[in-house]
Amino acid sequence: MKPIIEDRSVSFESADEEKQLLREKKKKTYATASTKSNRYDVNNKPFFPRLIERNLPFKQSQNLVSVQNRERDRVPLFPRSLNYILSHNWFHIALRWPTILSIMGLVFMWFLWVYIFAHIYVYLDARKPYLECGLGKAGKPIALTAAIAFSLETCTTVGYGLPNDSNNFFEPECRSFQITIALQMVWSMLFNAFLTAFLWCRFARCEARGAQVLFSDKAIIEQRDGKWLFHIRMYDVDSRLPVVEAHVRFYCASWIDYDNQVKRSEQPHLLESMRIMHPDDELGSVIFTSVPINATHHIDFYSPLTPPHLRKNLNYLTGHGLILREVDQISGSIPGCVCPVCGETYETFDTLERHFKFNRILEEADDKVPLEGTHKDPNMLMQLPKLTKKLEITKQDLIDNLRDKEIICVVEGIEPVVSGTFQAIHSYKLEDIKFDSCFAPCVFDYNGKIVVDLDEFHQILPRRKSRTALEYDSLSVSSSESGRRSIFSNRNKCY
Repeated sequence: MKPIIEDRSVSFESADEEKQLLREKKKKTYATASTKSNRYDVNNKPFFPRLIERNLPFKQSQNLVSVQNRERDRVPLFPRSLNYILSHNWFHIALRWPTILSIMGLVFMWFLWVYIFAHIYVYLDARKPYLECGLGKAGKPIALTAAIAFSLETCTTVGYGLPNDSNNFFEPECRSFQITIALQMVWSMLFNAFLTAFLWCRFARCEARGAQVLFSDKAIIEQRDGKWLFHIRMYDVDSRLPVVEAHVRFYCASWIDYDNQVKRSEQPHLLESMRIMHPDDELGSVIFTSVPINATHHIDFYSPLTPPHLRKNLNYLTGHGLILREVDQISGSIPGCVCPVCGETYETFDTLERHFKFNRILEEADDKVPLEGTHKDPNMLMQLPKLTKKLEITKQDLIDNLRDKEIICVVEGIEPVVSGTFQAIHSYKLEDIKFDSCFAPCVFDYNGKIVVDLDEFHQILPRRKSRTALEYDSLSVSSSESGRRSIFSNRNKCY
């Protein structure tokens, strides 16, 4: 019996038209979402705010996240529903104050308590005016100015003389003065201890250490061996003391995806983690920041930078909430696709196609194997090109998908001097990304010493598609007669 396959055949002639329709639909989605959120700039173009502002020289960020809390159309530091934070975490809130403001506040508090204890001494001495306890004379209680001086003397030292130049302070009748002086001394010791700890935490805080970690002004997206790669460059200026356990993470903020999640009644989340290929995040994405180093993300089927409409109808295994990497499938670590006939999983589409062809030969040699639902089923053979179709991304696809996205890069490590953890944060939007380029070499040796040229740190060079044998040889030739030689000698070419 000749099988009927016309109704189940796959037509590929209209693939380009379908892709164009999806692009136009995506552009309309951008316009609709932007209208709802009033995200328009002065040129009436969709505008999406940055989470990480570039507000430091050398095109760097201040490691601050531009997020505010809103409650009842107000933007307070702490909404009323979160006022409990002020009492539960007041110490860390105070550590966030500017240093000058913190010192002035603590000094004011110290003098305020000196003034309060001075009034207590005036009150105790005036309560029994004819009892001499060393503060005032009989019938003449101590004045406020003298009490302030005595209170200040009590806070700063224990080897002092009483204002009335007597030792009546030790008499049993002066027990209230003895208790008050003891309390002020205990308070002074506790305040001095707190002041020392506070100033140490303030001056030794490691959050400012992140300013020494530099990020490249531009990120790069390039296509190599059919794969799209996202690159950034990082470098720690304080290279003599390497950062301990430094590692890098990537996140992607997508406003359009966030709005679409709300429409689909999904759990909304603005940020999505991005897997890192180099340095391998399976090994912790550990980096050595004392020399400029690149971090690379593979824009694959599972990447948040891949347009969602390109993922449809592709035979990739889903992560069911987990973030996978195609590179793990290519290396054989995890399966990437499944055979719809027998349910076997395979790492790549090439192995799936070989599996189909081999089992088809075996089944055709056995007459007992039925035709329908097997590897030799003509309907299955017609679907094989669709089952083994790979993800195809164009430059325009990436540009359209990156319009609302912000890629956040976080370098985290331990400062080696005070052993405090710090983070350096930077971000890239579409206007901060260059295509088909590479970073210019910035590491050189100068008179036998390794030098990082910060003038070249942000430089971007156009990438050439191939390199000749002569250009290979030129990589080991000196590029200057003055003794300055690049590790990659040909500085003005990128391959």
